[in-house]
Amino acid sequence: MEEVWRRQYLDEILKFKDQDVIKIITGIRRCGKSTLLFQYMQMLKDSGVDPDNILYYNMESMRNDRFRDGKALYDEIISKKNTEKIYIIIDEVQFINGWERVVNSLKIDLDCDIYVTGSNAYMLSTEISTLLTGRNVEIGVLPLSYNEFCIINDKESERTRLFDSYLHYGGMPFIRPDYSEEVIFQRLDEIKSDIILKDICSRKERIDSVKVRKVVDYMFSEIGNSISAGNIADSLKISPSTASDYLNIITESLLFYRVERYDLKGKTILKTEAKYYCSDLGMRNTQPLKADRDSGKVLENLVYLELRRRGYRVYVGTIGQLEIDFIALKGEERKYIQVCQTLSNDETKKRELRPFRKIVGEGSRLLITADPISITRTEEATIQNIIDFLEESNRKSMSEDWGLS
Repeated sequence: MEEVWRRQYLDEILKFKDQDVIKIITGIRRCGKSTLLFQYMQMLKDSGVDPDNILYYNMESMRNDRFRDGKALYDEIISKKNTEKIYIIIDEVQFINGWERVVNSLKIDLDCDIYVTGSNAYMLSTEISTLLTGRNVEIGVLPLSYNEFCIINDKESERTRLFDSYLHYGGMPFIRPDYSEEVIFQRLDEIKSDIILKDICSRKERIDSVKVRKVVDYMFSEIGNSISAGNIADSLKISPSTASDYLNIITESLLFYRVERYDLKGKTILKTEAKYYCSDLGMRNTQPLKADRDSGKVLENLVYLELRRRGYRVYVGTIGQLEIDFIALKGEERKYIQVCQTLSNDETKKRELRPFRKIVGEGSRLLITADPISITRTEEATIQNIIDFLEESNRKSMSEDWGLS
């Protein structure tokens, strides 16, 4: 079985190697953060770093329970008396009491390069950032991309079959082609339960895990739709304040991403009617949903995640009464994107292209569809097949210069 080197994330890490910033690697539980760290440690060793100068601590392991007292971990690292630069890598750092002070102290007292991971966006809150003296940088990790999924799941197979499997099972790295659907969905449901209990409910005292799961399931059923605390409260018969708390904590677990609206006419970000997309479609498919499974919204979700992987800031576009699925921004680059399951109906095609006519100014315009078509250009936009869109992200990376094939 071929190993997937997470090149784009290794590239991000390499950009900040040996710089005076704390590297905070975030991502949903079991998305591959630990594997990424092991790959990076191997790269360090291959580049000549003495293994004794690479210190790795997995805080989910009982072996490291004593280090949940931050002072104990600090004393342990200081006692090693390394004479060369050391690389300190702490997995699931949120389990250390007062981890921010530990990291700050190590950075001040040692010649070191520090990397930490966590499964919660709370680590990047303003409150936490003020406790971390100096700079820190987030490297957000997602489950496997379609291209990565193909590497470990029989890449020689017919691509439509692989795409359907990716859409059905998602991109969690444990998935293999010889696993049955029952095994995959059982494992995905276990991961979802772990996230609910360990990354959501553990954040707040006297929280009702049954209600939290109902909110999570509701959000999975409404991906790509506007969700508010009011929607959740009305649907699940809970108070608006409880719904608001749950919505915030669930989003901080990185199980869902909030996508705000951008008003193209007013050039402002709107704070209402945000949409939510899930970080892994496989977990969504472990629960009973509507018969059509909202195939158009599922494609939207897939495109949103791919845009995040490519480093774009993503918004939902609003222009008058019309909506554009995504506005993707990166530096000076701007993309306007519509996503539609099929364009076989002329009226549907006209509807999807209509918002592009209202856009004023620079920016590429792209309509993505599941239809098996070659790339087509119209007056309003370029039309592209979803698989072609996903496959175009293959590129040479910095990590290849380190000898990764």
